[in-house]
Amino acid sequence: MADRINELTLKLANFLLEENGGIYTFSISGFIAYLTLSLVHKGLRGAEKDNLANLLKCNHSFREILPHEYTVEYHCIDYFGMDEFLSVGSVQSAIFYSKPLVETFIQTVLETSDIKLCPIDPRNLHLQLQTIYKWRDTLRHITLSKISFQQYNDELCLMIVSEYYLHFKWAKEFQRDLTHKKKFTLINSQIMHVKMMRKVELLRYYDDKFLKASVIFLELHEKHMYAAVVLPYENNLKQLLQCMNGQKLTSWFRESNTKMVDLYLPKFDFFTKTHLKSFLRHYYLKSIFNRNQADLTGIFKNPADLMGIFKNEGFINDYIQISSISINEIGSFIKSPETAAFIPKSVAVEEQFLVNRPFIFYLYNSTNDLVLHLSVIMHPIQ
Repeated sequence: MADRINELTLKLANFLLEENGGIYTFSISGFIAYLTLSLVHKGLRGAEKDNLANLLKCNHSFREILPHEYTVEYHCIDYFGMDEFLSVGSVQSAIFYSKPLVETFIQTVLETSDIKLCPIDPRNLHLQLQTIYKWRDTLRHITLSKISFQQYNDELCLMIVSEYYLHFKWAKEFQRDLTHKKKFTLINSQIMHVKMMRKVELLRYYDDKFLKASVIFLELHEKHMYAAVVLPYENNLKQLLQCMNGQKLTSWFRESNTKMVDLYLPKFDFFTKTHLKSFLRHYYLKSIFNRNQADLTGIFKNPADLMGIFKNEGFINDYIQISSISINEIGSFIKSPETAAFIPKSVAVEEQFLVNRPFIFYLYNSTNDLVLHLSVIMHPIQ
């Protein structure tokens, strides 16, 4: 199960990096996307259901419904739930819809997720924003006030929004009084000065000579959780990401060795809004975003015309992820203390790990070999 989620995470990251020209920072959670899209999959019918199953790599089996007649049953989710994410952050999602939903779909949403169902006006932008902001006001931590929402030319039929922020502590904090500005080289060779944290600590370290990248794993206060920093030898992050796969993520951790590392890591603080519509369209799911082109009868109640023939008018406008992260000496979204951390006076450093160029940052559950979040940091935003 974890390998399917990790592969989706990497596919999404590669697509976004290519889409933005390889120059912008972004954060995504393939884990949240997988669970959300698995829910959408339950409501699809026909070719779109098969295409989404292929993207999610769902297992399937055949069930006999009549003698010599079989139906395909898909199994996209085994045992992971959103609780896996809650040890390192918070996530809240909503489905905004303007057409009546099928009762079985409503029941599935309520029983298997914490997604809130929010009726919304199909055309009036002012009323739409009122509904969205009313939901926003129920969120505990939030960046939505900084996010704008577009008016759809046709109508807002169904829009999914997942908002999450990362909230965790380092197992051992950085040495606050050692944070100073240092040079960071951007992908275009431009130099900027950023606040660089520092600590000397025993860390899991792996040097991948084949992919030409070094990897460290910083243990978090949360059990079995690590933050991984992947630093290419040179400014070739795009090529590195293209070569990464689920097996590589697992082997990096399992084959890493503990070393005394002198680590310099930039502080970064940003939020990103990501539209997954273009990604899904790229993977043969164009029709679910167009009226009368996909069978969404497992999601929408479709009215019959005068001849008694059911019309398939439902469609999805977009799936949006909004993420926020704020890395400092203590963790993410945790206030720095006024006192400095203990500094070891004399240690034998085995590796210096200076993160002074674009890098990859992800959160890793070592028990399940599961990536919960991934950021591509082209430049630390502060």
